[in-house]
Amino acid sequence: MQFRIISCEVLEQYLKRDDILLFDLRSRDNYEQGHIDRAIWADWETLEETIPSYLAGLPYKPNWIILYCDHGNTSLLTARDLARNGYPVMSLGGGYAYWKKYIET
Repeated sequence: MQFRIISCEVLEQYLKRDDILLFDLRSRDNYEQGHIDRAIWADWETLEETIPSYLAGLPYKPNWIILYCDHGNTSLLTARDLARNGYPVMSLGGGYAYWKKYIET
């Protein structure tokens, strides 16, 4: 299975849907200082092992798992690993830095 890299415009459309799960893979401190609405903080180093527990705790089955980090590199690697395990995953190109610029314009 492959993953997709999405733009802020595409993410904005997905945030209107009820069938996504959005993960912030930045440090906990960065997450607490600000994050994209609906994002759940997750440790990128263990997400591949812990994702079943996140999914089990949801009242719905997400059609897409969307990841972002600071600039897009960590989320790309994590998306690749999750996709290899059959998860439907997307990564925000440019990460949170790109999102911040996008919402400020």
